[in-house]
Amino acid sequence: MNDKTGHVLIRYGEIGTKSRPVQGKMLNALRQRVQDKLEYEEIDFQKVSLGNGRIIVKTDNAEKAVEKMKNLPGVVSASPALKVNSEIEEMKEASENFEYGETFGIDATTSNTELSTLDINRELGGHVEEFTGSPVDLDNPETWLKVEVRGDDSFLFTTTVSGPGGLPVGTQDEYLSLISGGIDSPVATYKMMKSGADITPIYFYNRPIAAEDHLIRFEAVLQKLKEYHPGKKWNYYIVDMDEVNKELMGIEKGRMVVHRKIMFKVAEKIAEKEGLRGLVTGESLGQKSSQTARNLENTTREIEKPLMRPLLTESKNEITAKAREIGTFELSEINSACRSLAPDSPSTDLKEDQLQELEEKVDIEELVEKAFTEREKKSI
Repeated sequence: MNDKTGHVLIRYGEIGTKSRPVQGKMLNALRQRVQDKLEYEEIDFQKVSLGNGRIIVKTDNAEKAVEKMKNLPGVVSASPALKVNSEIEEMKEASENFEYGETFGIDATTSNTELSTLDINRELGGHVEEFTGSPVDLDNPETWLKVEVRGDDSFLFTTTVSGPGGLPVGTQDEYLSLISGGIDSPVATYKMMKSGADITPIYFYNRPIAAEDHLIRFEAVLQKLKEYHPGKKWNYYIVDMDEVNKELMGIEKGRMVVHRKIMFKVAEKIAEKEGLRGLVTGESLGQKSSQTARNLENTTREIEKPLMRPLLTESKNEITAKAREIGTFELSEINSACRSLAPDSPSTDLKEDQLQELEEKVDIEELVEKAFTEREKKSI
């Protein structure tokens, strides 16, 4: 037999809709992201290559490698597979390496004009039926043996694991993402990564209200997000809000709106300094007092950079489900400082003139400069 060691077939989707030059760049990027992920997870492999509409990994740890592809942006699905020459006798021999249920079916696809899918299904089905004693069921078999004939090589597999799809990270612009370490903002960040965006995180450290465990939570979330783009050096910003928060505690109604407006202004200054395309937030319409339609407008009216809100119309249940899926939910269970910072009776409909009065009262531009000065750039 030609090469009956393990391989992984990785499929992509949206990339295939791009023009040929763009498609080529994105495929090379996805191939690199797959390789970076395998190295990060310390999974031994011999080669990651592009071939005939698939990314192909040669590895003796195919099942483990497939498991790590589940949430990698750009991957539509992955299968641990056996690779053989595109000859029916080779396929028959390889088919004996799989476990079958009480019924089975054969599902072949081919671009090889010498082998039709009908021939493969009939020949391979007869062989599997003979050595297993199990009958063929093409409606709802317990086991599907699938065959992809891709030129001179064919791949056989019985398992396919779905991925998130989307585009490889780093094939779009880079954004500054406001991450609190709570449930929402890590999911928003991941969704931007799934759309191909690169990310620089920023954390507003809400001292003296927030304790150090909130900072630890944020950094733990970053380690989890890094799993989806482990090949790059992750730089991030921490902004100490101690002086700002002490000043704002004198405000009752409208405190959170002013606080968030300061955050956005500081974030924009950092994005401009770093040459980043825009800002990303985990805001969802109506979930908090600061996220009513009026207050969303109030907090970002003066922001000129593009502002991305991937979760704007999603429910808390949808966001929480995604957080569990990508592994950030468990890291977000420490109570957020925002709950302590918020006044007992927050404003949900702060008028523009009321906000202006508050800004003048606390000298918002001076507070923005103080917070901007207290930024610290770090890396993981």
